[in-house]
Amino acid sequence: MRITEPLFDFIEKYSQEDPIKLRLKKFDDQGFDLTFAIDQIEARQKIKNKLPHWYENKKLLFPTVLSAEQASSEITAQYKQHIIDSKYKSICDLTGGLGIDSYYLAHAAEKVTYVERFPLYCEIAKHNFDILQKNNIQIICSDCLRFVHECDMRFDAYYIDPARRGAENKRLYDLKDCEPNIIELQNTLLEKASVILLKASPMIDISRASTALNFVSSVHVISVKNECKELFFIMNRQSAKTEIPIHCINLDINGKPEIYTFTLEKEKELLLPNFATSIQSYVYEPNSSILKAGAFKSIASSFSISKIDKNSHLYTSENFISNFPGRIFSVKEIIPFSGKNLKKLSTLYPAANITVRNFPITADILRKKTKIKDGGNIYILGTSLSDKKVLIICEKATNV
Repeated sequence: MRITEPLFDFIEKYSQEDPIKLRLKKFDDQGFDLTFAIDQIEARQKIKNKLPHWYENKKLLFPTVLSAEQASSEITAQYKQHIIDSKYKSICDLTGGLGIDSYYLAHAAEKVTYVERFPLYCEIAKHNFDILQKNNIQIICSDCLRFVHECDMRFDAYYIDPARRGAENKRLYDLKDCEPNIIELQNTLLEKASVILLKASPMIDISRASTALNFVSSVHVISVKNECKELFFIMNRQSAKTEIPIHCINLDINGKPEIYTFTLEKEKELLLPNFATSIQSYVYEPNSSILKAGAFKSIASSFSISKIDKNSHLYTSENFISNFPGRIFSVKEIIPFSGKNLKKLSTLYPAANITVRNFPITADILRKKTKIKDGGNIYILGTSLSDKKVLIICEKATNV
């Protein structure tokens, strides 16, 4: 791969152009791989928000567009760097990819070994790490399974992010279906390192995965701006915990975490929470990490709030709880869900943010039926209360 200044000039010149149109356009011989150059433009457009610091550095490259799409975000990679801290001197990243995680792991560890089977990825990773002046990352071009079985080196921890794409680019969610199969590989890895750091899809079942994985010591459910992005399992050969802490993390745009921790074992032991007979002054909606983790009884118990309905996952209280990990709404009124009420709702609230939970129609259909515009300070929550469908009209709550 020839990396030259004209390549970077081309990328900068056409950085805002449509990559599809660029691929159809005829160019004179540029002295570099034109397809690769257009891939850089497309990749950069895709990572602008996910990898803002990498986007700003014009000298960084991307082996493929797919590598940019599948890479961890800077915010989640920085969070993993934070929780790993300086616990491990040597970490081996078995699924190197674009190298985002390797780069941030190298801020926490003394040495990181980046393993990747595709030569182009390795070449680009070396270029990028040189540009970023990260000199404590060793690059090894090898299939990770072959590397694990043949390597004599020992590490404090293995980091692994199994590929979640199968035949015809089909998404895979079960750990045993991903490549490599961590369920089969875990014992071998734990013979050569004390810890496995596993990144997994937010779609997998945490309880099932914790059962299939050996020595899980903790799980982090990581969301960014209330969108669940990934699960992070820490597996420790020395761990003998019978109760696994589940850390529900919601990161804001600056990476500041909102944290709630519980255990699946205690969640199962808790009695069902109180169910509300009416909507009180405040409505509470847990953040996406808590909903993903299934801490439905734990969150009610921790904050002494009543569940609005068994399947709604909304809660209510007369009290304002400023440290609640999620959204807090101040209730204005409750409207029964009926065709008559829907017709006049837009005259009362011409613009609103609409959310539904345990409701017979989607938010989009409810918006079309009411003809309410999106936005504003009003929130309409469609939900169930004692087998009745209601619309909760509310605003974001503030501490007064």
